[in-house]
Amino acid sequence: MGTLRNVIQRIRNHQTANGDWLYIAGDPADLTLNTEADLGCPEFDEEHDEETAPPGFSERGLRSTIDVDTLSTSIGWADRLSGTQDDTAALDIIRYYIRFDAWPETLNAPDLPPHDEILCRFDREFVDKLGAEDPSKYCRRDGCNRGVVKFSVFCRRHHFENMRQRPYPFND
Repeated sequence: MGTLRNVIQRIRNHQTANGDWLYIAGDPADLTLNTEADLGCPEFDEEHDEETAPPGFSERGLRSTIDVDTLSTSIGWADRLSGTQDDTAALDIIRYYIRFDAWPETLNAPDLPPHDEILCRFDREFVDKLGAEDPSKYCRRDGCNRGVVKFSVFCRRHHFENMRQRPYPFND
């Protein structure tokens, strides 16, 4: 039985093959250096037209996560952030990458906010950049008596809906 710690050492010693993927047991959020893990190249089942784990991996409860190049980059990123070859730092970055498909800016970075929260922040930034509405010119949306924003024929609400093709998410 191999562990994530063993896999990290294999990566650092360049003992991998092209096409390898990291396979782990359990939930990525619970990943530790002692989590059962292995590297392997997925096989293609032509009868079912799908990729399958290497022989014996499914029986061990291992599932595919990230490719060996991404894994290697994650370990290198951890080494740069920690200033040394630190397996615990590598674990932190690997866990983060598997969960969020991104590299954190720091070690022990907090989880990313939920997608809805991120979208709300981007929407608020977009709307705030539109600036104030000019009440001397009316929005062109039928039935709207609000003023237009700069460089638009619509008020903030209708400019947002026109550009983002979805309902305005705020109550202002």
